[in-house]
Amino acid sequence: MPLSARTRLTIWAIAALTACSAIGAAIGFAWHCCPASNCTDKSLLLGAMLLLIATLIALFRRLVDRCLKPLDNMAQRCRTIDINHLDQRITTANRCREAQTLVFEYNNMLERLQKEAERIRRFSGDASHELRTPLTILRGETEVALRWAKEPEEFRETLQSNMEEIKRMGRILEELLVLSKSDAGELHLNRERINLLDIVQEIYSQAKTLAAGKQINVALNINVDEEVVVVGDDLRLRQVFTNLITNAIRYTSAGGNVVIHLGRDAQHARISVCDNGIGIEDEHLPHIFERFYRSDEARNRAAGGSGLGLAIAHSIVSAHHGEIKVTSSPGQGSDFTVILPLADQQQSAPQ
Repeated sequence: MPLSARTRLTIWAIAALTACSAIGAAIGFAWHCCPASNCTDKSLLLGAMLLLIATLIALFRRLVDRCLKPLDNMAQRCRTIDINHLDQRITTANRCREAQTLVFEYNNMLERLQKEAERIRRFSGDASHELRTPLTILRGETEVALRWAKEPEEFRETLQSNMEEIKRMGRILEELLVLSKSDAGELHLNRERINLLDIVQEIYSQAKTLAAGKQINVALNINVDEEVVVVGDDLRLRQVFTNLITNAIRYTSAGGNVVIHLGRDAQHARISVCDNGIGIEDEHLPHIFERFYRSDEARNRAAGGSGLGLAIAHSIVSAHHGEIKVTSSPGQGSDFTVILPLADQQQSAPQ
């Protein structure tokens, strides 16, 4: 295990003081005990002591330089690092523990920055693509109408189609604004005491209506015998659960099942939305809450949505000091669980 710089310098200082003390004692003894005419030995001893001190100073300087070399390397690298050059890493064989720790944390910092930069690039590209698609449709349909449409009904159909694309762009922009405010810590929450039992029962009624057209059975499983009270924004939490229910119904085949569970323990409330739909591949699960992320099978543009719903749900739950999890098996369904601190714990958490 490498020694720390403090330990190394302490050992060197003790060794230097011991050596200097021993030579000083030897010179003192020779000075008083040897004949006065025998000055050669005294000079040799004095010269040896000065040489030893100079050697210790040189070794000490070299030790300090070895510990500071990674700092010089990092300073040089920092002059060349920008958003397009975050792949630079430092390797060191320095045995100084502080230097190794600093290099390790420096490389980890660059790794995090590189991942965030890649995420921002991907997000910007996805956002541009999502907005470009309805704009392309708007332009194409408008050009066709201006060139070929002659009857009022033809213009009306074009305007109706255009309105659908405008609404789609509006939803995307609103969702992007929510995520932007969340990132900046400016997502406003109208916090109040909320009984989750009431919300879940209302969401259950809405889910039955949504599922009726696909003949999907929706069930409610309540495993509590008292109120489940949290402190949060009623509208935002409804947005989370509505999104989970809508996804569950969207990706469950006709005749399938969707179950809403409500439970609690001493500190947390748990709301789960389970389905036996198409499920999600394991490789996609770590990315399912990323913005605009869609797996080929489970999250595609043809099925509707902007790819932002789960990212917004994750942001809202995080703003409530909660957690959202997902487990899924392809062909067997998915289980999304929202965990929220109960009222006492949530009121004591930082706002």
